[in-house]
Amino acid sequence: MKKLNYRRWLLVILFIAFFIMSIFIGVSKEMTIERLLSGDKRAWLILTESRWPRTMAIVLSASALSISGLIMQAISRNKYVSPSTSGTTDAAMLGILLSYLVLGSSSTLGRFIFAFIFAFISSFFFMKFISRLKHRDVIYIPLMGIMYGGILSAFATMIALSSDSMDLINQLTHGQFTTITKDNYYLLLIVIIPLVVAIFYANKFSLVSAGKDFAVNLGVNYNFVLTLGVLIVSLVSATTFITVGPLPFIGLIIPNIMSSLYGDNVGKTIIDVGLFGAVFVLINDIISRLIIYPSEISISLTMGIIGAFIFLILIFKGGRHAKV
Repeated sequence: MKKLNYRRWLLVILFIAFFIMSIFIGVSKEMTIERLLSGDKRAWLILTESRWPRTMAIVLSASALSISGLIMQAISRNKYVSPSTSGTTDAAMLGILLSYLVLGSSSTLGRFIFAFIFAFISSFFFMKFISRLKHRDVIYIPLMGIMYGGILSAFATMIALSSDSMDLINQLTHGQFTTITKDNYYLLLIVIIPLVVAIFYANKFSLVSAGKDFAVNLGVNYNFVLTLGVLIVSLVSATTFITVGPLPFIGLIIPNIMSSLYGDNVGKTIIDVGLFGAVFVLINDIISRLIIYPSEISISLTMGIIGAFIFLILIFKGGRHAKV
């Protein structure tokens, strides 16, 4: 318990440090602590219109996707399953594309509804499919998910090519926080609801991860918890994908790193997973903004490189925490 508290406090300190750093990194030199304290209107305008919304978008999307990955790994009983390796993200992209074609230049709400419905149906179908598999190898299931996501992505690309909508696809497949402002980050506040529900049901997800028979014997409504988990993952995936785009590997590597430190108890690790996910993306965003300053590169590129490297390390270290 002391070690758990020590690590959590360390994560809190790192989170606060990188949060403040993210707030004060930017092209404009007009926003400084001195100007903010003196009440400079220009400095406060930059803070409220751009810096604060961007940093909050990073925190909300990162923590939500990390916890979604944790939940998906628990309910699928596989450490290499995440929204990006189960077709959920690709289904959300397909939903957004179809909303654009059906509703025209649809509102953000219209895109969100389509993305959520497609993500939920796709995730539910995938979970039902793997629950019927007799061969539940730790690598086999995520490979099936990647193939499934590839089919959805190919289908979306085919529709985009036939409808001259490739620009939309290209825009959707690049995660970035450069466009986040006070006017468009509020949709991410939706993820607070599934995050609270996830924390409340964390222990139930832990029981479900032990298997259906075990969970049912302990009085858990297995199908309800499974559906709730899929609902949370779909809601988070749709919201974050519309607002910031894909963030590679976060739902995959963050839960694995935390489980290697704390074990597989979702109730004990869920807060730390959210904190560490936020710290990880804050660091990647800062690197993206500084590496070719004053310009910046896509955070998808930064996270893709760093995330792939960490993922390879996790694989080579062996699957001692993975469930077969």
